[in-house]
Amino acid sequence: MKKRLIVLAMAIFLSALVPLGNVFNSVHAEEEGNPKPAVWLQISPTQQRVSLNPGDEYDGSITVTNIGSEDFTFKAYASPFSVVGEEYNHNYESETDYNQIARWITFEKANYSLAVDEEVEVNYHIEVPEDVPGGSQHAVIFAESNASDTNTEGVRAISRVGMRLIANISGETRTGSEITDYSLPQLYISFSAPKITASSKVKNTGNTDFEARYQFKVDPFFGGESIHTDSKTHLIYPDSELKNTMTWEETPLLGLFNVTYTVTAGGSTEDRTSVVLVMPAWLLIIIIALLTFVIIWIILKVKKRRQLRSRVRF
Repeated sequence: MKKRLIVLAMAIFLSALVPLGNVFNSVHAEEEGNPKPAVWLQISPTQQRVSLNPGDEYDGSITVTNIGSEDFTFKAYASPFSVVGEEYNHNYESETDYNQIARWITFEKANYSLAVDEEVEVNYHIEVPEDVPGGSQHAVIFAESNASDTNTEGVRAISRVGMRLIANISGETRTGSEITDYSLPQLYISFSAPKITASSKVKNTGNTDFEARYQFKVDPFFGGESIHTDSKTHLIYPDSELKNTMTWEETPLLGLFNVTYTVTAGGSTEDRTSVVLVMPAWLLIIIIALLTFVIIWIILKVKKRRQLRSRVRF
């Protein structure tokens, strides 16, 4: 009896060790498979909007956190921000009339030290010139680790994070918007899986930014609940044009739908609903082949009847 109790106790003990060992192994494997970067910065907030007057002074702050595995130092600085092309590629170097605010920003100090899991508040100061025109101003406040502080396996690691600063300067402002190249095709035929897509371009002709709102909805042709809905917003910068594309990724190979695409930008709105047919190209080829066969069969049938009638007359 005692032996049975001892064996049973050992079995319970060993069974308890197995899941515990699995937990340790899982944690160890996780640490080895996904090691934390030595240099890793986090910033908060990631975007800030302020309203300023010519001649104003403004004080703000950001919080920078070391979420890496090593201590390091970082520097804080401001860069101009602009967008390039209709895809809105980001540019942090070129200066325009709408990113001069980067020159007006100074910092309490240039360099900061951060221990692991430590955070620090970075204070910045804005001095707005007296003669600045009204409109939007855009910059990015960056926190960037110093490369000389870290050396991981011979490779110098750098982490950079930024906060978007959007300023509205009072004065003579104007808002102008245009919706161009609005496209909602009614027929989708392709050898690959066709996808219902709507697109448009929004142009900002003013000197202040505004939000463009997009809504994309797919309904069954014969009625019922919406199959797909999607919405998004984009900030449209002065003197720029943004192309937006919305796609129903789960578009079936064959179907008939009511598709609505709405664009609202500034004082302009474009709203259309179209009946859209989706069909694979191979099915279209089969249909054309069948129709061709039927037409040829009818022609031959009619021709044969005419020949029979002409024989009967003679």
